[in-house]
Amino acid sequence: MNRIISSLFWVSLVCIMAFITLPLLVVMAASLSPTAQVTLIPGEWTTRWYGDLIASRWLDPFMLSAQIAVLVAVISGVLGLLAAYVVAFEKCPGHATIMSFLLSPLAVPQIVKGVAIVLFLSSAGLYRWVGTPGLIAAHIILTLPFAVRMIATAMFNFDKNLDRAGQSLGATKAQRIRYLLLPIIKPGVFSGMTFAFIISFNNIPLSVFLVRPGETTLPITVINYLEYSLDPVLAAVNVASLLFVLAVIFAFEKIGGFSAQIHGGSK
Repeated sequence: MNRIISSLFWVSLVCIMAFITLPLLVVMAASLSPTAQVTLIPGEWTTRWYGDLIASRWLDPFMLSAQIAVLVAVISGVLGLLAAYVVAFEKCPGHATIMSFLLSPLAVPQIVKGVAIVLFLSSAGLYRWVGTPGLIAAHIILTLPFAVRMIATAMFNFDKNLDRAGQSLGATKAQRIRYLLLPIIKPGVFSGMTFAFIISFNNIPLSVFLVRPGETTLPITVINYLEYSLDPVLAAVNVASLLFVLAVIFAFEKIGGFSAQIHGGSK
């Protein structure tokens, strides 16, 4: 019986991995298509489609998406850290209610949030914010709950005895935060920032309501291009985006060691 369960487990694992990776492999193969049509001919590959990515049609939206994602990750990390400190570490009065409020955007569909933000900006006379400022604000609303949750989890797991020991040794509150709390919760901070970056960089439902001509993010550009054409250039764009996101994740992991937060262990 144990061997049957073990075999079923490994078969299920292989099927799940294949379900996740096969679409990616197909896109990668399509980006190397030797013709302008997407064709999968073994042994006939070309990388010339990647050369088209330096054109402003793709490079400008990529740079805008990357800049917005970096700003959103940093701002969400800072705001999430401050909110988590008050709610999870200091446990202010009504902290459970405040935490529920901070996480409430997760319960609202992104399309509804997008419409609500556009209507708010229009009714408040702030329609000029539609574009990059609106995108940054909307993405922060979207990503802040993830950052708060990740950082709060790290703070809940923080051993308060360390803080009391530092206090008994004469360390000020600022010193205890800087030298005790922040180094220990760093994986949680960077895991929240990583999620914020990925969500912002790949976002479509919110961004589609807030972009304007000349300020279009890469995912929206891809969707617009897909309406009229499906060719290897589009596959190359997606492969390049995937590699970029993986590079950012690797960099964040090297700096913050957020896998310790995800796996529940220590780095």
